[in-house]
Amino acid sequence: MNIIKRSTIVAATLAGIVAVAAAPASAIVGGQDATQTYTGMAAMSIFLPGEGTAKCGASLISPRFVLTAAHCVSEDAAAPTPVAVPAAHITVRIGSNDRTTGGQEATGERVFLHPDWMWGEDTGKPVSDLALVELAKPVWMPTMLLGAHVPGDAGPVRLIGWGLTAYPPADGTTIPVTLQQRDTTRLPASFCAGGFIGAGEMCVSGGACFGDSGGPALRQLSGSHLSRYPVVWSSVGIASRETNEDTPCGAPSVYTDITYEPFRMWILTTMIHPQVQPCTCPPRQAPAATSTTRMKQQFAPAIVR
Repeated sequence: MNIIKRSTIVAATLAGIVAVAAAPASAIVGGQDATQTYTGMAAMSIFLPGEGTAKCGASLISPRFVLTAAHCVSEDAAAPTPVAVPAAHITVRIGSNDRTTGGQEATGERVFLHPDWMWGEDTGKPVSDLALVELAKPVWMPTMLLGAHVPGDAGPVRLIGWGLTAYPPADGTTIPVTLQQRDTTRLPASFCAGGFIGAGEMCVSGGACFGDSGGPALRQLSGSHLSRYPVVWSSVGIASRETNEDTPCGAPSVYTDITYEPFRMWILTTMIHPQVQPCTCPPRQAPAATSTTRMKQQFAPAIVR
């Protein structure tokens, strides 16, 4: 059984314009401009030769590593085999709520896909939609904290990202320049049954859409908007996929639970002892010159030209 279904995103011919087929997605719908700067939040761009540039979210969790969704940095032409995109094709902008300017930019040096990531194929193991990108040079900026516990059912969760703010998008719609946020809640897993939720994942109420893939779900640690102390957040999840193809950006969403102990240990171990997981990689098949489509699974990145 293919748990994460691949769908089609159409790349428009005008720079910065997003055209989305009537298919699954990943963006903050029903949110607002970010009310603060979130330490470690990163806008990720993945250059896809002949197709455009995929847009995802990511989190700087150490000066040399960003955490994102595996499907953002995997070659879907090789699916279900887990083949990483060339790290040099990945650029991140960190420390700015504007995805086009400010903060610091860095490029990737190596990509580490979780060893159990198989494009959602039913392997009997967790979907494991997470990856680390090692940067070519350190970024000396505050990093995003990794949470130790997810909120309980009905507990508050904040989603942030630069994905679409409305679905379906009108003709000529662009992804937002300013970071968006939306306060949601954690839901019982049964609400995300349509997304084949499993171990190492959590269900949150709607809001994520095209372009939010790889971005974090946040839990507030301390402070409040009414106090003199700053609000401190930790990341507890990574946007993975939607649960309803008809209303992909309004239905509950599946997030990878990075507090899940096996995932947490893989993240820490990989940063301490970086090692590329071995795989038998088929040759990359370049898309036809006339093709404007890219196969994607639920919660695909937005693709722009």
